[in-house]
Formats: sequence, structure tokens, C-alpha cells
Amino acid sequence: MALALLTGPVEGMPQDDTFQKIPFEQANGLILVQASVNGDTGSFILETGLPMVLVNPRNVSGLQLSQAPGEAGLRGQPVLVKHFAWAGIEREGLEALAMDMSQLEKASQRKILGVIGYEVLSKYELMFDSRNQVLLIYESKNSWVHLQRPPSFSLPFKLQGKMLAVSTRIGGKKVRLGIDAGGACNLMSEEMLGVLPAASHSLPVMEKAPGFGAYKKAADIYDIQAGGKGFPASRFIFTDLSELEHLKLDGLLGMPFLSKYRFSVNYRKGEIYFWPHGAEINYRRT
Repeated sequence: MALALLTGPVEGMPQDDTFQKIPFEQANGLILVQASVNGDTGSFILETGLPMVLVNPRNVSGLQLSQAPGEAGLRGQPVLVKHFAWAGIEREGLEALAMDMSQLEKASQRKILGVIGYEVLSKYELMFDSRNQVLLIYESKNSWVHLQRPPSFSLPFKLQGKMLAVSTRIGGKKVRLGIDAGGACNLMSEEMLGVLPAASHSLPVMEKAPGFGAYKKAADIYDIQAGGKGFPASRFIFTDLSELEHLKLDGLLGMPFLSKYRFSVNYRKGEIYFWPHGAEINYRRT
């Protein structure tokens, strides 16, 4: 189902009782929204697991080379974006990273202009309602959203190099996982297969992993505990995550795990909130 284009740009961010409600599309687990960069409007992937905006140099015109340092763990060319606009957020002279996105285009079967990461999202609370295919972005002080329908539970997170990280236990073992809203699959370092108790996961099998274009070991992990709560079993892909070594993370929780709930990420408060799925929330003050 194609997304409707966003309406015209909004001056600044929504104030105390104004929100941006944004339709999105999921393609092979990726969250796709419409945004514009340098006058080109098209599909962007929303990705809390990345620190900045990435752009596809094949599909975005007017990029200028930048002398800004790159981000650790990301290979690409630093560039300067003249204008970026999404969900009422507008940036002039935005530092970004130009990267090849052919694998993402193959996975999503879409022309991809870029990826929206932490740098754009960090000031707000972002709610993901995958059942109703909408996002809600608002300032973190809008606590009445939670009062209207209190979350069932929450998990604290810390930022590890701009990546959201939560402490969990799997089979009694301490495991540090990043939150990758927009990730097409749950990932675990292949080294963890020798660390996790055998009873905490199914027998690994080879299967084609979304976004990898290759077969990887995969298994169901049964015993995930976080914040004093147990979570349902979820499928994980075991792969080389050496690029996350500097973040001291053992894996990533993607949409196959997160989309079992309606959830929101509040960057300023350092909390992820969870609700059960249901009818779309009334997003007006009552």
C-alpha cells in the first residue's frame, strides 16, 4: 500500500497540544515514511538504530562534500544536505552520510532516498503503532498522551554512541541489546551461540535473512527478561556484529520483537513505553 505524501511543511515542531500523525508503510520489516531532501520527495527508512541521517547519492541531487568526521561503525562519505523536511521538522545545512543503499532498495522493493536516524529524532517522543500503520511524534512533555491510556510497562535505556541500549537476561545470562526500531530482523552476535544456555533457544538452522541477501543461522530465543518482565519467544538471526563492538552490544531488537506492542521511544527521559495493540489512540487532549 503506497503512502500518501506529507502535507506542506510545518513551521517548527508541534507545541503543547499539537502533534504530527504520520502514516507509514512496512516493507519486509522496514518502516518507510515520506520525507524530502534538497527538493526531492520520496521514501525514507525510519531507523532508531542509526546515529544520523543517511542519504542515497544515486537518488538525491545537490549533495555537497563535507569535512565533518564520519560516524564510528558507518562507512560512507560525509555530505552536507541543503534542506531536509519530515513531520514538521526542517533542517538547513544538515550533516549527513552518503551511502550505497542498493541492499535496502532490494529488501524494500522501493526507490530509497535515505534513512532517518537519531539526529532528527532525539528531541521528541516517537510512538509506533504498527497495527494501525501510523507514527506519532510529539514533544516529550506531552505526558497527557500517557494519562489518556497509561502504558502497560516501560524499560529504561541508555545511549551507547547514540544507539538505544537495554539490559536484558537470556537464560540467566546478562545480554546488552540495542533497540533498532525499523530493523527488519532481530540480530544476535554469532558468538552468543556459545554463551547462551542451550535451553534458552531452539536449535539453530540456516535461513535467508531479510536485508542480508544470504543465509544465516537463525533460532527462536525463549527466555528474554528485561525490567523484571518476561517477553514472548522471538526469532533472532545470528551474524557477525563486530561493527557494534565499540558499543559493547550483543545484539539488536528489531521490529519482529517490537511490533508485538504499540510502543514509544522517549529520548529525553530515556524510556521505552509499551502498550497492547488495539484501536487507534485518540490523539486529542480530553
